[in-house]
Amino acid sequence: MEARLLDEYHTLNTIIEQDRTVTTFKYALLRGTIEVCQQYSHLAEAEGDRVWYPLGLLIERWILYYYPIFENERFIPQLNGERDQVGGSKNIQFRWELTEIIDHYREYGGISAFYTDFRKGALPPDLQDTMRNLIQKVRQAITQGPIRHLGFSQHHKHNAVFGWDGARICLPHGAVSSIDLIFGCGRFSLHRDLESLFKYFGSFIIGEGTLLNKWAEFTENIAKAQGQIVERREMLDILCRSPATERQTQEASRFYHQLLADSDGLSCVWSGESIKSHNKLHIDHLLPFSLWKNNDFWNLVPVQAAVNLRKHDAIPSPLLLRKRKEIIMTYWERLADSYADTFSREMRSALVGSTAPIEEEMMETAFENLVGKSTYLIEIRGCTPWNA
Repeated sequence: MEARLLDEYHTLNTIIEQDRTVTTFKYALLRGTIEVCQQYSHLAEAEGDRVWYPLGLLIERWILYYYPIFENERFIPQLNGERDQVGGSKNIQFRWELTEIIDHYREYGGISAFYTDFRKGALPPDLQDTMRNLIQKVRQAITQGPIRHLGFSQHHKHNAVFGWDGARICLPHGAVSSIDLIFGCGRFSLHRDLESLFKYFGSFIIGEGTLLNKWAEFTENIAKAQGQIVERREMLDILCRSPATERQTQEASRFYHQLLADSDGLSCVWSGESIKSHNKLHIDHLLPFSLWKNNDFWNLVPVQAAVNLRKHDAIPSPLLLRKRKEIIMTYWERLADSYADTFSREMRSALVGSTAPIEEEMMETAFENLVGKSTYLIEIRGCTPWNA
C-alpha cells in the first residue's frame, strides 16, 4: 500500500475512534460514501486533489439505512437521549417523515415495495410532499452534521474531510424518483486519496468489527442507558438488511421467456449457443447480485442453464464482455423498446449519469462503464474473473 493511503487509513481510524459521537450519522456517512465510491465512479468528477459525487446518492442510502431501524417493532434510539416520541425535540430530525412512509408501506410490501415505487417515481400522491420533506431533512442532516463536523478532533476545523457545494435543492414538480436525487441535490467532495482508500479497502472498513459494529455498539449502549435491551447482534441484522427487488427479476424472466416463445431460440449471452427450450433458459446477472445488489433490467440477461451454473458468482472479464458486446447490446435494445422509461432511468442511474445526450451514445457509454466496473471488481476487489 502506498504511504499516503496508509496515512489516510490511520487518520480515518483515528476519526472513527476519537470524533465526538452523539448520533449514528458519522457511521451512515462513511458507509454511504464507501458504497458510492465503489459503485458510482462513472459519476465522479475530479477537481484538483478532490473528487465530487452527487449528494443525492448519500440521501438515498441514508433513507434505506434508517428505514429498517425506524420500522422495527421496538423503538431503537439513534441519538443520545432520543425517546419514543415521534416529533419530540430529541428525535432524529427526519424520523417523523420516514415513519409516515413506513406506516403506509407496512400493508403494501414494506421497504422493497417502497424502494420499487421510489425508483420508478411512483410514490402515492399523498406521500409526495412527505417524501420531499424527507429528502430535504436528510440532506440537511448530512451536510450540517457529519459532512461539517467529521474530522474536527484531528484538524480542529469544520469540513476538514468532506465538503459540499451548497447548491439549492432542485427537484421536479410531482413525484420524485431516485434519478432526481442524483441531479437535483448538489454534490459532496472528498480528497482523492481518501476515495482511493475507500475503493481499495472500503469493504473491509464496512465489515463487522468496524463501522457497522461501531454503529451497533453505540446503539446498544445508548439504549442500555435508557433501560432498554438492544442486542448488538440484533442491530447488526437490521443494519445489513437491504430492499429486495425480486419482482423485477421475475419481470425480466417473463420478458425473455416471451422472446423465446416468439422466436426459434435465444442466443446465450456467454456461450453464444442457441437456447431453444424454456427449461434451459436462466436469467443471469452481468454483475453478480451477491456483490452488486442490482436487479436493474440492464443487469439481467438470458443464458443457458448449464453455463449459468458454471459461472456462479464469478465476474465476466473485460475481454469476455467485449467479445459478447454485440449480443449484450442487442438485448439492451430490446429491453429499452419494451421498458423505455424504466430502462433508461436505471441505466442513467447505475451506468451512465447525464453524459450521454442520445440513446445510442448512452448505450455505448453504459457498456464502457460496465467494462470498467468489471475491471474494478477483478483488479481492485480481487473477485474471480470468468472467461466462459
